[in-house]
Parts: sequence; structure tokens; C-alpha cells
Amino acid sequence: MKRRNLIFLLGGASSGAMGVGTGAFSTVEAERGVSVDVVDDSKAFVGYRSDDRTVPNDTNDDGTVDLVTVTNRFAQKIEVVDAAIDDGSECFGEPSVPDGEFEPGQSARITAKPSLEPGEQVDVAVTISVEAAGVSAEVFGDTETREFTVEQAAGTSSLVRYNGGGTINVGSPNQNGDAIAVTVYRIPNGNPSEEAKRNSLSSPETVAIELGKNQNLSGRVVAVEVDGVIHQHPDWNESACAFSGSGGGDGVVVDDPPSC
Repeated sequence: MKRRNLIFLLGGASSGAMGVGTGAFSTVEAERGVSVDVVDDSKAFVGYRSDDRTVPNDTNDDGTVDLVTVTNRFAQKIEVVDAAIDDGSECFGEPSVPDGEFEPGQSARITAKPSLEPGEQVDVAVTISVEAAGVSAEVFGDTETREFTVEQAAGTSSLVRYNGGGTINVGSPNQNGDAIAVTVYRIPNGNPSEEAKRNSLSSPETVAIELGKNQNLSGRVVAVEVDGVIHQHPDWNESACAFSGSGGGDGVVVDDPPSC
């Protein structure tokens, strides 16, 4: 449902002029002497910034993507109390809002975990609600300047996430608890010989994985095959028969099982 407005509520002994950056507002409740003006976003008391982005550029190192940056331009602390994804919600888990208040001039980020197929893109709009002493505002994200696009890079998939240390997560954020059988390619812990690595990779195992939950498997997981699609660890270097790093990231979709 498209909503091109903003609700701004002022209570208590508030006074002065309040700028609202939206282009329209639906209702205003305020004490006498308070005026509400419509201004552009650069002058709004609640700044709202979103940009097009491509995942898995994981700047948070937790599998989430920044959706909206909220800036406090009030002279007092504010708190983000709620966030809702209006458009594109089917491709994300529940949005996460920062805890606690943030100071004037500071910004806070709304994040969510994406679930997109390689090459898929989705238009996204996010509504945020903020509160302060005597002030509450709800900023809708479906105006022209507040819609943005999130795209999953071709060749990558958010279905399988490698968290490092043998811990993996399989499934979208909206799937949780159901167990499925997957094929796992992994090498032993420690410093196995190249022959041991080759043997283990040529003998994949079938294991049960609970969707949406972190699983700690023995050995280092090189790839996970789900429904015939192989999601390889982003740090696996086949020519060296070793990992090129100790980090993690989203799985890389490959045509053939890993080997060395």
C-alpha cells in the first residue's frame, strides 16, 4: 500500500517551528504556538537516507545489509522505536533497529538479512518510527526519493552463509527450525595432507541442517549442496587445495563439486 505522507506529533510544552521533510503530511497534533512546515529532506529534523546496493557486500560482517540511515537533527536525543519494510519484505528477515537513544547529529542504521537469488533485485521501501521527549515521528519510505534497490550479485547466493570456524547457516531468514538434508564437502581440522583433503572432498557427506540456525560442523566446510545447487566457501582456493583466508561470507554458486 503506497503512503506518501508523514505523521508528526508534538506534545507537552513544545514550541517553535518544526520542519518535516516529506512533501506532505497527514495529521498534526501540537500545542498552541507550534507550526509544522514542509521542507526538503536536507532540512528535516529526522534525516532518512537510502542508496541502491549490491549484496553480498557485507560491511557489517553479519550477513545483514544496511537499509536506511536515520540522522537526528533535533537538539535532543531520539530513539528509533520501530521499522517496517513496506516494499520488498518477502526478500528480507525482520528489520533490526538500533538499541537506545542517539545524540543530536548522530546517525543510526536499520539493517536486515537478505534472501535473494543470484542476479535477483528488489525495490525496497522502509518506514521508520522515532520518538523523543514530547515528539514522535513516522517517516514513510515509499516516496520517490526514499525507494531504493537491493540486488544479489550474480554468482553468489545468500542461501548459504559461512561464518568462519566451521559454522554455517542455511536457509532464508524466514525459514527457521525445519530440518533438511544437505550434502557437505569438508576437509579435516588441523593440517591434513593434500591426499587427505582430496579424499574427503571426493567423499561428501549427507547431514541434517536446521534452516535459519547456525550449525557448527567438525572440519572446515568447503561447500554445501542444497537441492542440487553447490554453494562453495568464498575463500576456497582450488588450485592451492586450501583456504585463502580464515573469514566467511555468502556462498558462491559453482557448477562442479570442489576438488583439488
